[in-house]
Amino acid sequence: MGPGSLLKHITVILPIAYRGGSLRVAKTIARMIKKGSAEADDNCGVRLAVIQGKYDLQSDFRDLHEDEIEVREFEWERIEQQKAENIAFIQGQRADLYAAEYQIPVDGINNLIDSDLWFIVSDRLELPLAPVKPFVVFATDYIQRYVPEIFPRDGWGTVDMPFLTAARMAKAVVVTTPQTRMDAISYAGVPASKVHLAPMDFDPTWMPEALKEDLEDDQPYFVWPTNPTQHKNHIRAFEALAAYYRKFDGKLNVRVTGANTHWLNPLQKIERWIAEIDHIAETRKLVSRSSVFKDRVRFMGELSDDLYAQMLANAEFLWHPTIYDNGTFAVAEAAWYGCPSLSSGYPQMRYIGERFSIPMEFFSARSVDEMARALKAMEEKTPALRKGLPDRVSLSQHSWEHHAFEYWGLLKGIAAQ
Repeated sequence: MGPGSLLKHITVILPIAYRGGSLRVAKTIARMIKKGSAEADDNCGVRLAVIQGKYDLQSDFRDLHEDEIEVREFEWERIEQQKAENIAFIQGQRADLYAAEYQIPVDGINNLIDSDLWFIVSDRLELPLAPVKPFVVFATDYIQRYVPEIFPRDGWGTVDMPFLTAARMAKAVVVTTPQTRMDAISYAGVPASKVHLAPMDFDPTWMPEALKEDLEDDQPYFVWPTNPTQHKNHIRAFEALAAYYRKFDGKLNVRVTGANTHWLNPLQKIERWIAEIDHIAETRKLVSRSSVFKDRVRFMGELSDDLYAQMLANAEFLWHPTIYDNGTFAVAEAAWYGCPSLSSGYPQMRYIGERFSIPMEFFSARSVDEMARALKAMEEKTPALRKGLPDRVSLSQHSWEHHAFEYWGLLKGIAAQ
């Protein structure tokens, strides 16, 4: 019996109602498993499980339906230790259970137990996962190690413990950068033999053609794709923007886009509990105080693929002032449309630049002055960077379709362990 026969069905689980890049990663992994297993004549069944009531199952997952990948909704259910032990025994799973509570996915059908393996896209679990099925964790990053302020002061040992437990209990941890692999070993405490560096790929199949003309105005601009989470560095970024315009006479406007970025716009009414989150409240106050932002900053919100592509194709460059994460494929998507990037220089972004052969300018995300100076310098550097961008043929070598067979081989090897 070959290793491929061990995997007849895999459920890819998105544990939080992510959108944007995280949702795209989950969908891409599901499609890679489907395509890679077919290329190996293993034909593994694939399902994507998402949080109930958070998506339009038809429009948000049209690409998966076309690939004959099932999409199923579920909810997390909290269970006590004894019930978790009973389920583990029934499912033939062995584990030392020490927590008072665990969680399991409940879908109203069979609770995903018809799969041979669960592939959890992100370790961000509220409670440890009950040992129902063998599972793999896709570890995006360990932001809290480098940006501890994302947790409340009393959160350490509470918020992060389920994250670390998920990685330690997993059959394997899959990462996409050497830095995250090192973090999984040295910070999460996962044995090196269980941490696998997978191909880093992106999905050019979603990207429509875009004309080299902007239909809204003729003012040159750069694009800042982000979301309202604290590690995105909004306070320093807006302080840097203010300095760019006032101190360095910046010439370019900025367009802010991404899911829930309207939370950062003081002209937008938002729910009170969101407005009271410290970094969001401070960001909104900072934006409202600066008159220069009124004419220079446009909050575009979450755009359709067509509009986002159009905006990239006509931008001077893309700006990524995040403090730390697993890097962003936004720079590869920008390069696809001939748009260079200016990014903070943390290890994952430097790795993406090297792996995709994308020339990027870097700066320190914790230095407001350096960020502002880098923005001003990009006004002059953009033409040269644009000429050095890889073409679409080169970028396509890093597509999920190109790496599907290799990815399936990785999972077969994990299942055989």
